[in-house]
Amino acid sequence: MANATCNEGVVSVKIWDPFLRVLHWWLAITLMAQFATGTIFFVWGDELSNAMMFGVNVPHFYIGYAFATALALRIVLLFVGPQTSRWRDLLPLTPNQRRDWQKTFLYYITLFRRPCPPSLGHNAFAGPAYIIFFLIAAAQVAIGIFLSFMPGGTTQMNSPWMTVHEYLFFALIAFVVVHLAAVVAREINGRNNIASAMIHGYKEFTEAEYKELILNHDENNNPSFTAGDISHAHTDNG
Repeated sequence: MANATCNEGVVSVKIWDPFLRVLHWWLAITLMAQFATGTIFFVWGDELSNAMMFGVNVPHFYIGYAFATALALRIVLLFVGPQTSRWRDLLPLTPNQRRDWQKTFLYYITLFRRPCPPSLGHNAFAGPAYIIFFLIAAAQVAIGIFLSFMPGGTTQMNSPWMTVHEYLFFALIAFVVVHLAAVVAREINGRNNIASAMIHGYKEFTEAEYKELILNHDENNNPSFTAGDISHAHTDNG
């Protein structure tokens, strides 16, 4: 259930489940480590000795499986996890979700001059991008596992699948760069403390924003939160 407390007009709402937060940082750390080892392959791969290649390949292999494990668990949460981690929270399915997607898109393309609607769960515009990320990351993992069973050396490095692996590598880097830029922009604009929320689990809203979110939930029977989650949230004015 989502719990909410109100203090001096700021409503703090428990949004992110602890397991979801652990998976988020698990994915982030392992992905950064894979970027580091992958960059060594991409930039200096032809110049590395067999011993050095082995020294980079081993951590790349094991970190890849660690990333794959976190990714698999996160995909499972899309179907059986808390409401804010499910696929229905990521896709613009209801009229209000589609309206918020359009407003959020305008917020970004006008360089933050338009208002950005608050969201109890995932950002309306970012949600579909996360689905794309999961698909690209799953393909990257599958190709990486396939390549790991190929003979090493030139056979592996010259495989067309290695080329695809490299393109997906850059696609994932692009996603991370855009994701971080969007988070920084939202933090600078003082919106909902979305970065720290992925540490302690709470997002902050003004009372007006919170009331609007509850109203939108009631109008659309928004599946991102059940009626019980909202009606039983504890509010303490003081």
